[in-house]
Amino acid sequence: MAKKEDAPHGLTFPTQAMFVLAIISAIIVGASFEVIKFWPQPQAVEPYFDWTVGWIWGAVMGGFSGFVLGFLTDDNHFKRDLPDK
Repeated sequence: MAKKEDAPHGLTFPTQAMFVLAIISAIIVGASFEVIKFWPQPQAVEPYFDWTVGWIWGAVMGGFSGFVLGFLTDDNHFKRDLPDK
């Protein structure tokens, strides 16, 4: 009887990277949207958005970047052809 391979359980590496980078980016971008309101800048740089829009922007871009980087660094997507010795 043929050996049945087990399906991978849990989240794949690209999905894990997507969630981690989405959370980190959301915090950093949301905080930067708030900090720029109080940092001494010229009047022309006054921000239009607040924490919520910065958090959403950071989560979307961080999630996309994390998924792409996770996919490109996951060894399961690439075959390894080694010569037999």
